[in-house]
Amino acid sequence: LEFEHLTRRLLTTYFIYFVCGWGDGVTATVLPSFEKDFDLSYMTCSLLFTGSTVGSVVGTILLERIVNFLGQFYPSLNHCTYLPAVPFFDRLFTKDVSAALPCGVRYSPAKARFSSLVLGGLLHPLFFIIMGTARNYPSLLLAYAIAAFARSFWTGEHLNFYVVSTPKKPLGVLLGCWCIGSFSAPLVCQTLMAEGIPWKHFYLGSLVISVIALSLTIFSFRPTRNEFLADRNAALDAMRITPSVHSPGTDAMIQPSHEEKVQDSSARRADARSPPNTLLLALSMPYQWAFSLFAFIYSGSETTFQGFIVTYLLTNRGSSSDTVGYVSSGFWGGMAAGRILWGYYCTGLTFTQRKHIIHACTSVRVAFLMTILIWFVNSTIENALSSAVVGLMYGPIFPGTLGLCNDVLPRDVHMVSMAILQANRSLQAVLPFMTGIISNMDGMRVFCYVTVSQTVAMFVLWLFFPSSPPVRV
Repeated sequence: LEFEHLTRRLLTTYFIYFVCGWGDGVTATVLPSFEKDFDLSYMTCSLLFTGSTVGSVVGTILLERIVNFLGQFYPSLNHCTYLPAVPFFDRLFTKDVSAALPCGVRYSPAKARFSSLVLGGLLHPLFFIIMGTARNYPSLLLAYAIAAFARSFWTGEHLNFYVVSTPKKPLGVLLGCWCIGSFSAPLVCQTLMAEGIPWKHFYLGSLVISVIALSLTIFSFRPTRNEFLADRNAALDAMRITPSVHSPGTDAMIQPSHEEKVQDSSARRADARSPPNTLLLALSMPYQWAFSLFAFIYSGSETTFQGFIVTYLLTNRGSSSDTVGYVSSGFWGGMAAGRILWGYYCTGLTFTQRKHIIHACTSVRVAFLMTILIWFVNSTIENALSSAVVGLMYGPIFPGTLGLCNDVLPRDVHMVSMAILQANRSLQAVLPFMTGIISNMDGMRVFCYVTVSQTVAMFVLWLFFPSSPPVRV
């Protein structure tokens, strides 16, 4: 039941992540154009990443409340509805409003997942519209905040949990699709700009893929009859009522007894108290803080590298403005390959093997060497190849970190631990913003100093993680 329409839903999920990467990965290519058209400094440009962080943080804070609201439904009705079960929409559900009231309002996971994905699909095109019609820099900031806010609904726990709960658990492939989108967008955008087409036309043309993503979402994730009945029966069971107590010929249900109401209310209060306890438990674990710090440094390093590599090559290497944007595509192409390969092969590796692969090969040594080459070798071609290798090495780090974190921490805190790590990724604009401030004072030559130091910091921190999973009693 949980995996109805699995193939088309997974394909839709892959395309959603592709669209997210499409809008996210083109920043490095168009950043020099932003500087020229709006007369921006390096520090002001780095505020774009801060705008994304603000949108992501606001989305993370509001996500649960909005999704819970969108998932409300009347279990006493025999048909699925797509609008929230609130008084304003009552008469859109049924002619006999009073028939929906005896069982009250409950929560449907299938409806919540569908509604949150549709909401993200409706918000994300606003990013392309605002970018394509922007006349000043504040419009760009607003667009980046809206894009991050919309992505919080597309990449929230409902979709990620659905993917990791499928038989093949293709999380690496899913994250790789984001990178494929980030690889494709700079190729298209750079080609258009080399032909003299304004960068704004790229964003307006990107509305097409947003509409496709929304259409696929509605087609694939619309709750099925079986999903509706499963959520309905679960809600009725929680209220100690069975479907057999329907009044003949109506949709009305028998009102639960006072004792049942008290039991249900107590159960819901107990459930409501569980998340804070789990959160405090996770925050009391030193490894949770260590993984969070590592995720923060990695995310900041990734954003700094892909965000400023094109600007660095233009200002310090004298690269051609007609071709330098392809370097960003090389970075994202390498990252896509790294994540997809990790997704396919990591399942056959032990904890120790995964830990040492990330440490000795992918996360630091090769990436460190390539960053050093970018620093000292004055060749655009070599720098482009090094960027692709850095992306290839960076690709497995985040999914690998998630897997190791799940192995190290107790199962009770897995869900909240993933949320904490995602929240740390939301703060990824801090390091690029600091890079922009330093570059504003000392020039873009500091780019290599910053990226090398971040890579070394990851190397040192990874030394403190265990090489074997802890033994649980």
